[in-house]
Amino acid sequence: MKKAMRVAFMMLLLMVMAACGGGGNEDEAASPDSNGAEGGDTYNFVYAHAGAETHTTHLGAKKFTELVEEKSDGRITFTLYPNRQLGDEREILENVINGTIDFSSTSTGVLSGYQSVFEALQLPFLLNSYDIQKEAYKTDAMQKLLDSLEDVGLKGFGPHDLGIRHLANNTRPIKTPEDLKGIKLRTVEAPIMTDIFNQLGASPTPMAYGEVYTALETGVIDGEEINLTSIVSEKHLEVLKYVTLTGQFPFPAVILANLDVFNSLSEEDQQIIIEAAEETTEYMLNEIKKIDEEALAEIKEAGVEVTELSDEELKAFIDATEPVYDKYMEKDPLIEEFVNEVRSLK
Repeated sequence: MKKAMRVAFMMLLLMVMAACGGGGNEDEAASPDSNGAEGGDTYNFVYAHAGAETHTTHLGAKKFTELVEEKSDGRITFTLYPNRQLGDEREILENVINGTIDFSSTSTGVLSGYQSVFEALQLPFLLNSYDIQKEAYKTDAMQKLLDSLEDVGLKGFGPHDLGIRHLANNTRPIKTPEDLKGIKLRTVEAPIMTDIFNQLGASPTPMAYGEVYTALETGVIDGEEINLTSIVSEKHLEVLKYVTLTGQFPFPAVILANLDVFNSLSEEDQQIIIEAAEETTEYMLNEIKKIDEEALAEIKEAGVEVTELSDEELKAFIDATEPVYDKYMEKDPLIEEFVNEVRSLK
């Protein structure tokens, strides 16, 4: 009932915005608009995401929208809706697909439920450093993954990292896969997450992002796989005891546009969007390293016990998850191509 009411409210809000001139292409705009921009149509697009305003999702969304506005001389602007104002990630994604929302930043863990080839980015310990991600995002295989989104009515660009994922819980420090046995671990609602953490011996518990704090606080779940920045921005450090720096996979967001919206733009404006997304990828990969360091310091200061693994200890996690590769590389040739390209970079 609550979800239905929220969706109904979101739809009403967007209808009001449309009536007030928000979203999409404004009327004839070949002449200078109110911001003094000349030439071309003017737009104000709705851009939504589920991250808090202190989260890296919002930092990436702001950087992208600012770059587009700058490159278009103010002709293309955005109204940003962070912090689940227009629904959780899944709801926002569905509304970008159906055209109710124009743009979003959506994590690949959620996106893989709609285009399964994005499971390639969550294969365990493949993209296990920001440097390797930077190279992987420039590959032909990565572009093929993005191009595949057109099959579901989306245009994707600008993957940018929100923070490599680690393990956090309230039961015990995690030093071996055996330590995960019986721990109810919140995961993103995607089959590959269930497969990974079943393989590691945990009890994966898919759950919407916005429900995690309360579930940790009340003991509905014992822990989560999560990035350091989310532990801080979502205040999970208030309800967690232990963090282990496993770095099992990244959790990038992909900038998404409704495909019809993108195709309606001029070639010049499409290029502005693409260039802004590429610059956002570069910017966020540089920023995330500093943000991670700051978040880790804050987590330690809050009294959370942090465990760092030796290479030998980490190898036990890598070895335990190797069967996941067999399943997913056989599932789709694009996943196999991406894995092989990344491994060649290493």
